[in-house]
Amino acid sequence: MQVQGTLTGWIPDFYDTPTYNGEPCDFRLKVLVTDGGSCGPAAEDLLEELSEEYDKACAWWRDATGRKSFYDAPFEANQDGSLIVKMTAKLSYEEFPLPVVDTELKPVVRDLKMREGSEVLVAVKPIFIPRKAPKGGLRLCPKGIQVLKVVTATGVDQGDFDIAKAFKVQSGFKQSTPNLKELATVSGEDPDF
Repeated sequence: MQVQGTLTGWIPDFYDTPTYNGEPCDFRLKVLVTDGGSCGPAAEDLLEELSEEYDKACAWWRDATGRKSFYDAPFEANQDGSLIVKMTAKLSYEEFPLPVVDTELKPVVRDLKMREGSEVLVAVKPIFIPRKAPKGGLRLCPKGIQVLKVVTATGVDQGDFDIAKAFKVQSGFKQSTPNLKELATVSGEDPDF
C-alpha cells in the first residue's frame, strides 16, 4: 500500500532514534492526503481501503480474543474530504530506521530537516495489533519514504517545476511598466477615524 501526501504536524528526524523526554520512543509520522496525485490513490479511495483493513483487524481481534475493545483507527477523515494517515514504526520491532530517498532513488542526506508541507510517497504495511495487547486494531508501519517535494527552514525545492510550462503571459500587472491609479478619496473625512 502507498500513501502520497504532505507531511503534517510534528516532523521527526528520519535518521536519529526518536526520543520523548530523553527516552527512545516509536517513530511517528502523519501524512495529509488530498487528491493523491499521480502515484497514490485519492483520499476517498484510500479511506475505503484503510477502513476495510481496520475492520478486518478488529474482526480478527474479536475472533481471536473474544474482546471488543479497539484502539482508534490510524487515520482520520476531515470534513473537507482530506485524510490524515498516522504511521508508526516500532523501535522494539526494529522497524526504524527506514529508507528515505529522493525522486532519483538516492538516499536523502542526514542533515536535511524537512518541514510541514513536504510532499512524500510512503510505502506502508498494515499490521494487526497482536493478541497480547490490551486492545485490538490496526497499525500502519512505514517501510520506506520517497521525498517528492521538500520544504525546509531555508526554502522549498519544487523538483522539476518549469515556470514557462506552468504559466502563460497574462494581461495585468507588469513590473517593468506599472500602471498606477490614484486611490479614491472621500470628501469630508472624519479626522478621528
